[in-house]
Amino acid sequence: MKNYIIISILTLLFTNVSYAGSTTMVNAGSDSGAFHQMLSMIGDDLNSDFVQANNPVIAGSHFDKKNVLTMWSTEWPGDSSLPSVVLDRNTIVAVSAYETILCSRDYNSLSEMNGTIKIATWGESPAVAKFLDDLGNANNVNFEIVPYDGSGATTRGYLGKDADTIFTIQTKQSKVEADGNCFAFSSKGDLDFAFVDVLVAVNPENGAVEEFRNSVSKLSTTEAWESAFAGSAIYVLDDNNASDLVNKVSAAITLNSN
Repeated sequence: MKNYIIISILTLLFTNVSYAGSTTMVNAGSDSGAFHQMLSMIGDDLNSDFVQANNPVIAGSHFDKKNVLTMWSTEWPGDSSLPSVVLDRNTIVAVSAYETILCSRDYNSLSEMNGTIKIATWGESPAVAKFLDDLGNANNVNFEIVPYDGSGATTRGYLGKDADTIFTIQTKQSKVEADGNCFAFSSKGDLDFAFVDVLVAVNPENGAVEEFRNSVSKLSTTEAWESAFAGSAIYVLDDNNASDLVNKVSAAITLNSN
């Protein structure tokens, strides 16, 4: 009888442990950008496996696993060549909105700019291209995009002097200002553009989505998170904001698909 009780207690304990260790972080972005940093922090918190895929196509090859967490750009659903990911209230863990900045080593304001200016930013982004085209037209500037894969690569390209100006997320401001000045901010109303990305669970089961949400809720209040993602906002999906966040994601996808 005692052995039966001990076995029963052990069974109960091991069937109620968290899913840490049985979850997998799959990074579809570069190994130096915000996607990598955020998924690494969550993965460390949950003791998850980590797959550095580098792009959404390779990431998709890992989506046969259960309880995957990935960061998915709202630029990708409009591309039929990329894997399809379900983005709804049952799979969305959190929505991340990144404020943007415009910086340069040669200029201190938009009004100083003229002619053709090489600008480092994300490549293959219709929304970014349209925004910079509109911004340039409004200021008599022709922005010639020098494209990169992710915010980390964009920053390195700018600092490597591949371009004189950079349009990127505000979390990179301190690094960019090592060689230049940031003078336009979406957070101050200077720029009407912010990146919207989605932490989404793929093939979730056994309460994995709630575990992911709980981890993000906990981490987002820490100094390490606030320091790493200054200039961005994270919205963890719950019953109160689910409809608003799903609509926000849908609107961003529509913008990036045009």
